[in-house]
Amino acid sequence: MRIGELEILPVVDGAVSVPAAAAYAHDGTTGKGTNAADWEPHEQFLDADGKLEIVMGGFLIRSGARVMLVDAGLGPANAMGLPGGRFLDSLAGHGVQPGDVTDMVFTHLHFDHVGWASDAGEAVFPNATYRCDVRDWQHFVGTDEQATQKLTPIEPRLELFDGDTTLAPGVDARLASGHTPGSTIIVLSSGEDRALLIGDIVHCPVELVDDEWSGMADVDPALAQRTRNALARELEGSDVPVAAAHFPGLEFGRVLAGTGRRQWVFG
Repeated sequence: MRIGELEILPVVDGAVSVPAAAAYAHDGTTGKGTNAADWEPHEQFLDADGKLEIVMGGFLIRSGARVMLVDAGLGPANAMGLPGGRFLDSLAGHGVQPGDVTDMVFTHLHFDHVGWASDAGEAVFPNATYRCDVRDWQHFVGTDEQATQKLTPIEPRLELFDGDTTLAPGVDARLASGHTPGSTIIVLSSGEDRALLIGDIVHCPVELVDDEWSGMADVDPALAQRTRNALARELEGSDVPVAAAHFPGLEFGRVLAGTGRRQWVFG
């Protein structure tokens, strides 16, 4: 994806295909999407075996002299039945080594987004400034064992932001609380072009076409639903490309205005 002068590339750490209803019900959720019948009108989001592909990874952004990463995947070891380990190889495939990265930005601090923040007690990206919203740092670090272990080594290179802010030319952070207290949307802009990286505001595009769909692993489910529904209304018919951290192939898509309900198209 190119947004004017910005280049955005997927960095895949791993992927898994799972029964869609089970994925949405795994944390005890009982809302829409947790029953196989809910998915029958939405087979476009499932693979040939009727399963939901969930990708772990992040995005590489080149903005002038800046080499930025948005989210850091699962890490070198598998966790909770999810596969990781490919992130640095994927990054190398784009011609980038860890020392080249100037900025490491987290949309939020769940374990599958901070896995390559550090390894064996050392920052993986030694020349990068690490950034996240202060709300998530306060919520996770010191209380969540996985996050604390991964993030404590990066503290000397850490800069926290508080809500909406500019991270680099054409790269802005926008607070979108609910999934976590400091969940952040990354707004990419160049000239008149614009795109969004939305982290885990949604895990599957179906959440952007159905206001009643359940979320996944939300800290505040009610607020998370209001946040994603507001985002869906903002995107509907706008032709703004959007990608989330677990979409198949980390592919961008758009929310189309449809008769009776919104529609989603990849690409």
